Amino acid sequence: MRVIKIEMEGIMTSFRYPHFHIGRQPSYPMPPPATIYGHICSAVGEWISRDALQFAYNFTSDGRGDDLELLHITSIGSRQIKRGWDHPRNIEVQPDPRPRELLFRPKLTLYLNPADNIYYWLQSFRSPAYPVLLGRSQDLAGYSTVEMIELVQSDYGYFQNTILPWSMRDRLPDGITFHMPKFINPANRTQVSWARYIVLEDKMWWPGQNIQPPKESRKALRQQHDGPVWIDPLSMLWGEGHRIVVWHAWI
Repeated sequence: MRVIKIEMEGIMTSFRYPHFHIGRQPSYPMPPPATIYGHICSAVGEWISRDALQFAYNFTSDGRGDDLELLHITSIGSRQIKRGWDHPRNIEVQPDPRPRELLFRPKLTLYLNPADNIYYWLQSFRSPAYPVLLGRSQDLAGYSTVEMIELVQSDYGYFQNTILPWSMRDRLPDGITFHMPKFINPANRTQVSWARYIVLEDKMWWPGQNIQPPKESRKALRQQHDGPVWIDPLSMLWGEGHRIVVWHAWI
C-alpha cells in the first residue's frame, strides 16, 4: 500500500477537553481525530470531504505541565453608552487567567491514504497553504519529513503511541478510554460527531503464528488476529515486528 508519511515536531501544544469551561483546563494526551481533520485542511487550504482519505497517526511528547493562559470571557453587554464612547456596549469582556495543561516537544507521525491523486496530497504538505499548527493557534510546528512510502502486510507487529478503535477494548489489557470529537462540521461548529477511542502509549504486541513476542513484552492482545495488518517497515524494529498502522476515518 502506497501512502504519505508526514513527520512533524513542535515546541508545545494542548488539546483541551471541550466540556471543561471552569477551573483547570486539562489536555487529551493525543490529538483527537477532529484535530487531525483541521490540520489536514489547513495544509490543503480548504475544507476536504470526510471520505477523501483515511488517516493514522502516532503521537508523543517529552512531558507535560501547567501554565496560565489568559481567556477572555464574553457576555451580553448592558447596552449603556460608555463615557467617552459613542456606541452602546453590546458585549462585556472579562479577562480570566486559568491553568492549562501543556504537552512539551510534541512529535506527530501522520499517515494518509487518499482515495485518489496521492501526488496532490503530497504536494499540499510539502507546500502547506497555511502556517503549520498542532493544537492551539499559537502552537507553531514544522514538518521534518513528507514522503511516500510503501506499507507492507504482516501477521504480527506492535502498537504504540496511537489511538485504537473502541471495538478492540475487550481485547486490550492496557490503554485508556477517551470520548473524543471525531468530526466537527465546518459549516456549523455546533454539530459534533463523538466517538470512543483507546489511547495506547506503551508498546502492545500483536501476536502472529509461530512468532514469539519480544522478551521484554509483557502485554499482548488477548486474542489472535484473524488476518494480516499493515506495518511501517521504516519504523523501529521491536523483536521481529514493526509498528502497526491503524487506519481511521471521519465517516
